[in-house]
Amino acid sequence: MNISLPPVFDSHYLETVDSVSAELQRRAAAGAEEGTLIWAGEQTQGKGQHGAWASPPGGMYCAVLLRPDFPRASWPEIGPVAALALGTAVAELLPPMTGLDFGWPNDVLVNGYKVGGISLQAVPTDALIIVAQLNVIPPVEAWEYASLVADGAAETNPEAALERYTRYLLDDLQRWHDEGITSIYRSLRARGLAGIERDGSLSTTNPLTPLSEFFAEVAE
Repeated sequence: MNISLPPVFDSHYLETVDSVSAELQRRAAAGAEEGTLIWAGEQTQGKGQHGAWASPPGGMYCAVLLRPDFPRASWPEIGPVAALALGTAVAELLPPMTGLDFGWPNDVLVNGYKVGGISLQAVPTDALIIVAQLNVIPPVEAWEYASLVADGAAETNPEAALERYTRYLLDDLQRWHDEGITSIYRSLRARGLAGIERDGSLSTTNPLTPLSEFFAEVAE
């Protein structure tokens, strides 16, 4: 597979898998190191944060393993961090003037339709899995879900999306580490996400679902 990812990632491609998260869970339990990345051409049992994710060929499905050295209470903040990275990658692939939006706290939308999302999963060995899933190329005509190619008129493929996403994920994780979550929130606000104030704080008049509730699986 011809793809160029940042060297910090130890990537493994699978043509078909039950889910990238389940595969990475198995490898994490066997001692996989931080930075292990699983990506697949198809998932037979793909899942998002709160339900199934249709995962036929033509999508970007990947999972990254972190072994955090920061408090467990901060783990849910990785959701918006990764969502920003995914959205930034999508923006780079879309033609100019295409509508790109975010849905709090983990969705990416193109022209009002959800095309991608982030989910977080905890591993019993004190590890965190970041799952990113993106509909890139519709597998059939009249597919019921949105995709970059069908709804955003993008000329791209899953490999190009993964290359950009992993690069921006590293950048945004570093920014989150150095500047805190408000820096990430300000960028999401600049992309039009409602419920965030100019200073990066969350609005009290238009409250958003707390991250600790949305990503309850990884919260303390």
